[in-house]
Amino acid sequence: MRKIFFYTLLSGFLLSSAAVQAEDKVDFEKQIYPLIKESCVTCHRPPYEETRGTRTRTKKPKAGIILATKEGILSAEDESGSKILVPGEPDKSRMLEVTKLPLDDEMHFPPEGKAPQWTAADKELFATWIKQGADFGAWTADPAPGEGLEWDGKEKE
Repeated sequence: MRKIFFYTLLSGFLLSSAAVQAEDKVDFEKQIYPLIKESCVTCHRPPYEETRGTRTRTKKPKAGIILATKEGILSAEDESGSKILVPGEPDKSRMLEVTKLPLDDEMHFPPEGKAPQWTAADKELFATWIKQGADFGAWTADPAPGEGLEWDGKEKE
């Protein structure tokens, strides 16, 4: 009888744990990509033509890193050749690490004054997404990475 009670209790705990984890699953497209787009995509999007006056030039992504596509995010490497995103391992993900550096560090991203900084809650959400395996869901690319990138210069509260 005790075994039945124990197994019933244990299976109930496991099922409720799974339900809580499913509810707390971070949604890349709704929760993570908006952070990346507002703070990173201005400098890290696919090449595009920019016209100023009579001059047109091709703008390339900084450091060759494209953060407006799943393929770009997963294939991006830092200066040492290491992947910037390591699913399941936030401590090994340079993409998160650079947001945690002091603002005056030359490797802090985004550079101060160029785009909104991530809040502590944003960084924690991003870390949770990475811990959960960095699941992109059905998202593969931003069809309009240049749209909605205007920033008013004010940091988030």
